[in-house]
Amino acid sequence: MCGICGELRLDGRDVRETDILAMRDALRHRGPDDAGILIDGPLGLGHRRLSIIDLSPLGRQPMLSADGRFAIVFNGEIYNHRDIRRDLKSRGVIFRGGSDTEAAVNAAAVYGPGQAVSRFLGMFALALWDFREKTLHLCRDRVGVKPLYVCRAPGAWLFASEMRAFPARRDFVPDIDRAALFRHFRTGYFEGPDTVYHNVKKLPPGTLATIRADGSYTQTRYFDLSATVRGSYRGSYAQAGEELAELCRDAFALRLVSDVPVGMFLSGGVDSSLVSAVLRNDVGADVTHFTIGFAERHHDETAKAEALAKSLGVAHKVLRVTPDMARQAVLDFCEVYDEPFGDASGIPTAILSRFAREHVKVALSADGGDEQFCGYTGYRRYPGLYCALRPIPMLLRRALARGLRALPWERLADARLLGADRAALSPDRAARLGRFLDLLDIRDPRELAGLYAARGFPEQAAGRLLGMAPPPAVPFPPPEVPEPSDAAGLADWLMRRDFAFWLPEDILLKVDRASMAASLECRDPLLDHRIAELAFSLPMEFLIKGGQDKRLLRDLLRRRVPGELAGQPKQGFEIPLAAWLRGPHAPLVRDVLSRESLVRTGILDPDEAGRIRDRFFAGEGLHTQQVWLLVNFQMWAARWMGKQADRTGPEPAAGPRGTGGPA
Repeated sequence: MCGICGELRLDGRDVRETDILAMRDALRHRGPDDAGILIDGPLGLGHRRLSIIDLSPLGRQPMLSADGRFAIVFNGEIYNHRDIRRDLKSRGVIFRGGSDTEAAVNAAAVYGPGQAVSRFLGMFALALWDFREKTLHLCRDRVGVKPLYVCRAPGAWLFASEMRAFPARRDFVPDIDRAALFRHFRTGYFEGPDTVYHNVKKLPPGTLATIRADGSYTQTRYFDLSATVRGSYRGSYAQAGEELAELCRDAFALRLVSDVPVGMFLSGGVDSSLVSAVLRNDVGADVTHFTIGFAERHHDETAKAEALAKSLGVAHKVLRVTPDMARQAVLDFCEVYDEPFGDASGIPTAILSRFAREHVKVALSADGGDEQFCGYTGYRRYPGLYCALRPIPMLLRRALARGLRALPWERLADARLLGADRAALSPDRAARLGRFLDLLDIRDPRELAGLYAARGFPEQAAGRLLGMAPPPAVPFPPPEVPEPSDAAGLADWLMRRDFAFWLPEDILLKVDRASMAASLECRDPLLDHRIAELAFSLPMEFLIKGGQDKRLLRDLLRRRVPGELAGQPKQGFEIPLAAWLRGPHAPLVRDVLSRESLVRTGILDPDEAGRIRDRFFAGEGLHTQQVWLLVNFQMWAARWMGKQADRTGPEPAAGPRGTGGPA
């Protein structure tokens, strides 16, 4: 895992080495082990290395192909690089070292960039410079595990693993994209190619971009899950289970390939339990597992994780999060996440990553099970409710919504009327309740996706905050919108949208930033694209039946662990956010949401933001997630807007730091 960056000038000027060095070293936390740079007239490449496979100097980047035509900077892992290497050797390629990067650059030289990336099995973002054609190729893996940002600057194209690399340059001019920011305040993250800046976009997953010396820019999709049709699988349920088990064994084993120690994040939920059980029982791997816990019982999963680890007989380390740890993680949030990011589970993810990095250099995570195997209750709940509510007259539905919105939900929760175990609505539960009330208002099934994705502000509130009308939604080209009465089709539609947007640009972005801030490589065994293709071809009844979600995954788990460990309800990586923001972090909230701070930032309406802040502290309404979005944005603005100095990343984990040059 590494940090990559570069520049291609289009105005006849040569790249300045100082600009590439500034971008590169803003990414030092992603690669504290070594650094390299390559300049070829109008082209510059920068690389920071976190050594995982082939720790020798032969793995240094930028790296040239054996024939000298291509140079590469690469971030990630190609798990089948040994198979590719064997084929290339049979074609006469002579290798110097054992890294997957060397296999990648020579694959581009032999097969061509498009065919090469189609052969890669792994997680990656890469840049290839074709010396002969003076052409730059940029590519992101099929699922979007690894990020890649592209910036259109005056007279040049820039790219980087993180946006912080662009303002590290003195010539970067930040230009806030208010339409993207509006959508961010609705969803809590930036969907699709959106970023907070007009001139910076994310390269979509499964995409190969080509930039030529004349400035032309083209994108080609080399992986498109919409070609996989729901229900096209023709085998039985038992056959699907066996096929999935075999894929899991292969995918999970491949992700253990490393020349440094590997660990595993463990929550005790279905997904991480399945990954752990398959690794232990099927693959025979023995890796150390890591869990964090909280004092608040309804947010703590350590008991489940400890029971699972004991059942499997694996090493297990637990960290209890103290108030001081939580406080520091909140203060560091906008150093770890260099763009506004509304998912507060990034806080415990950062704490867990730092904890794991004290013991290992690679950690396995278990993201992707929900999006592929129908694990979120919203996939069943919202389409089912929408189909059930359609016959009710709209006037009656809207009257019901008004009445329910008038109830003091947080006060009811404080009185424990909504559950004996929780003293307040969590931000996630509050957001789900708000979306249910909005469900009563919609007429068209296409509105369902926007409603399901709205984890932040209602549309009108976002408009008041930013003083603008709602912008168009980010285009999403899935299969045809299902019929309004087709609950299963609507569920599949929501899953595909999450797989395209929510998974890569929230969940995986969160894990990438948190782990790389700790100089920890994080791998996702469940996000092998072969598993995704199988999952989205299965009939819905293979995934949910009788109210049971992730049916196929749970059955695989039941064959490997005691029954009570396989039937655990989904909890999510939640934190006591409301208690933190009203308690130890209240001074921070009041400071960044003060009228003075809001006026200084100049983006949000001070009166509207102040009303939300005051209602939050008064316990009125479901405002925890909304307040966190405002706090996060204001903290980000204070750190990143209008400054050109001190744009380095988080302090990397201890280890050797190279000064390096070109390979």
